[in-house]
Amino acid sequence: MSTLKKDPLRKSQEESQPQIELNSHEKENQNEKQHESANENQKESQSNHPPSGGSATSQETRQSEKLEELGQERILIASPVRQTTPVLREFLDSLHALERTTVKTDYLFVDDNVEEAASNILREFVLQHEGTVIQADEHGSGSPDNKGVYSKDEGGHYWQDDQIWRVAGLKNRILQYARDNHYDAVFLIDSDLVLHPRTLEQLVSSGKDIVSNIFWTRWQPDAREMPQVWLQDEYALFRRGGKTVDGTETEDEGTQTTAFLTQLRIPGCYEVGGLGACTLIRKNVLAAGVSYDQIPNVSFWGEDRHFCIRAQALGFRLFVDTHLPAYHIYRLSELPGVSAFNRRARRGDETISITLCMIVKNEEASLVRCLDSVNGIADEIVIVDTGSTDRTRQIASRYTDRIVDFEWVDDFAAARNYAFDQAKSEYILWLDADDVFEPEDRAKLIALKRSLDPDVDSVTMDYNLSFTADGKVAYSLRRNRLVRRDRQFRWIGAVHEYLAVAGNLLHSDIAVTHKKDKEYTDRNLRIYRKREQAGEEFGPRDLYYFGNELKDHGQHEDAVKYYEKFLDTGLGWVEDQIAACQKIADCEAALEHSEQEVTALFRSFAYDLPRAEICCRLGGYFADREDYRKALFWYEQATRAVRPDDPMVVLNEAAWTWMPHLQLCVCYDRMGNRAKAREHNDIALAYHPTHPSMLYNDRYFKDLEKDNVLENA
Repeated sequence: MSTLKKDPLRKSQEESQPQIELNSHEKENQNEKQHESANENQKESQSNHPPSGGSATSQETRQSEKLEELGQERILIASPVRQTTPVLREFLDSLHALERTTVKTDYLFVDDNVEEAASNILREFVLQHEGTVIQADEHGSGSPDNKGVYSKDEGGHYWQDDQIWRVAGLKNRILQYARDNHYDAVFLIDSDLVLHPRTLEQLVSSGKDIVSNIFWTRWQPDAREMPQVWLQDEYALFRRGGKTVDGTETEDEGTQTTAFLTQLRIPGCYEVGGLGACTLIRKNVLAAGVSYDQIPNVSFWGEDRHFCIRAQALGFRLFVDTHLPAYHIYRLSELPGVSAFNRRARRGDETISITLCMIVKNEEASLVRCLDSVNGIADEIVIVDTGSTDRTRQIASRYTDRIVDFEWVDDFAAARNYAFDQAKSEYILWLDADDVFEPEDRAKLIALKRSLDPDVDSVTMDYNLSFTADGKVAYSLRRNRLVRRDRQFRWIGAVHEYLAVAGNLLHSDIAVTHKKDKEYTDRNLRIYRKREQAGEEFGPRDLYYFGNELKDHGQHEDAVKYYEKFLDTGLGWVEDQIAACQKIADCEAALEHSEQEVTALFRSFAYDLPRAEICCRLGGYFADREDYRKALFWYEQATRAVRPDDPMVVLNEAAWTWMPHLQLCVCYDRMGNRAKAREHNDIALAYHPTHPSMLYNDRYFKDLEKDNVLENA
């Protein structure tokens, strides 16, 4: 019996909603073209007939010869379609907008829709364009019972095996139609994609026998974007074994995967091991007999994989073109992004322009590393020097002639605003000298520079501040990093300044990595003390950050005083309020005020739902006092905590993943429940397979198990 599977490579063929209305392109086309009655009847008839199985007519032969004389290729744009009405409209609009300078195109749609509305849209489209619609059901009944099981939701798309191979049959019918009608190539595309207008011309110009146009998809919500192409097997983004070009051993799988994904963000045409969903297939490949049929002795799931294996076995190489990524409407919530994609496409080759703005002082040790990492990103670099006495200016001059002086006035916002005022580009990017873009993030930002919707006011990025021993991010926060210059956003705050932004924000998956190479100083604390002595009245944010500086320098009693002042205002960001409660607890613990410590932790619950960090802290408080019953309760609460929706919230990922399970393991072991202890250690290991404490625990439980076996022998 078939089972449902969630496929990270299967594109959408969805049920339609009843809604019929000519889109703007179709209305314009209808108004511009007045067809003769005979031509209309001919097209109507063509849209209802199955594909011919015979040879090309003499008229088609003459047409091909004429196109050859003009240097044009005949391309069949084809798609099996089971789709929702709004997604189908966007798909067809993008086909209508394709440029056709060197090609002549026809359309072939295999109508597999469940609802009549989508079928009507297809028929309307081919009546206005050179095209054909054929029924997916050979007998033309269109009965939903014959269409196989397919479903989708915001979590993903779900297919049964028999439906996969039914779609393979529909694609094979398209390939046969292209052979019978002597097309130079077939452009086989899924109906939930929106194409850049130059896509077809770009693929044809590549000269490749088989080439797919790249697109990126979040196969699961909140997952990273992944491509529809791969290197080996079902979906390996690395090559197992073998040698590199210089004969050395290949790099580890993680390094290879990162390099491959980074390469795909750079415009080019690259050889791959598997592809699908948006593919140009030339006539010599069709003539060789490629198909989407299942290969009986191959267990790979999905018809695209079986097509790729056949093609490679016949000697055809597979390529992906990354110049003009398509937009994938994988879930209905992504439909609003089409308008932004189309606005970007209208800009043509023009990318947004970016000015990098930095304030520096004595940064000769790190500046080269930072500026090298923005190669290909910054169109202009503005360096504001606040009094360097080392080689900072000489180093900066290798990269830019926009080096300006600013007299330091104990005000970071003033210096940053001055730097922003020097910028001339469309967008402003800001970094500190000890920040870098790692290669993968640099590639992502270069790609974003080409694709960013110019209506975006600010792009937020992760700011990775610390890492574990094995290189995983241990602490990260999110900052408004790339902003429109014409919005004139300003920096606020002499110390711990922030950029006040509003409007249309894009939360990207790009990260800036902080590589601190200087010792921390008391500079910020001295600035706050100076302002305090001058009698300045601090606002809520300064009260909170003054408390942070005092705490960081071991002045716990004064820190508690300023945190309390901040909380007493009842103002400020709720995340700062929760953090202030945690930090009061830290200070009270350092002062050995245990009752005040736990009171501060409970106080945080007044501001929002319990956070995993607080629950773990309470679990630790009771575990330290060997009150394991209460400790278990709070660690269990940590595993059930609800994550905040705001992407700007800073979370300790350990507290939300492996940490409470590790502590539950310890607590259950202390209470003599070894089964539950091992269960939670296994869960913790699943989150963090290399953590030494969990590995030690795993050996401990295995040794106990061996001892029990020997005792019972």
